[in-house]
Amino acid sequence: MDQSGSTGGQGAPTGPTSGWSAPPPPPAQPGPKGFVYADVPNRAIAYIIDAIILGIVNIVVFAILGGVGLRIYTFDLVNGFQYNYLFSIIYAAIGLAISGAYFIYTWTKRRSTIGMQVLGMQVGDAGSGATLTQDQAIKRWIALGAPFGIVQAFNPLPLIGLVVGVAALAWFIYLVYTTYQSPTKQGWHDIFAHTMVVKAANAVA
Repeated sequence: MDQSGSTGGQGAPTGPTSGWSAPPPPPAQPGPKGFVYADVPNRAIAYIIDAIILGIVNIVVFAILGGVGLRIYTFDLVNGFQYNYLFSIIYAAIGLAISGAYFIYTWTKRRSTIGMQVLGMQVGDAGSGATLTQDQAIKRWIALGAPFGIVQAFNPLPLIGLVVGVAALAWFIYLVYTTYQSPTKQGWHDIFAHTMVVKAANAVA
């Protein structure tokens, strides 16, 4: 199958970087041939799986940082609990970097995150189905994942943290809404990066 989504005969499927590597589809399936557009519930479940994976990685990394003295919270009998805002921002920046590396790498090298693989989904260029370029993956992650890292960085700050948190929640709702409303299930982040998420037709329950 070439990048346009058409099949080229009975030969072996092309590699993952050449387009949608689809299984033989049932008749009259919507979306690219052999696929259906990935809906909001499937994408939400995949994102939760990825969030759990990232959470475990972050716990390990932050435990190491705490072991070398970079602790967000400290306690002593004289001053009680103390919160280190600088270390909090450092932790948030590291968490943001881990998130970016995870999503950008899996989108560009594997065409799907671990969560997406569990659900039988993949992401590709909206027009050709080709594997995302680095620029596309970065743009998609900035729109989808980066705002939550910013919330983590500013969350401890009075008032500012609340305002940023509410703004991030509103942004998340907007992305879900635009994805749900789109006939091709492309949220604003997909339009921005010119991407599309699909699910193999033979994986649909």
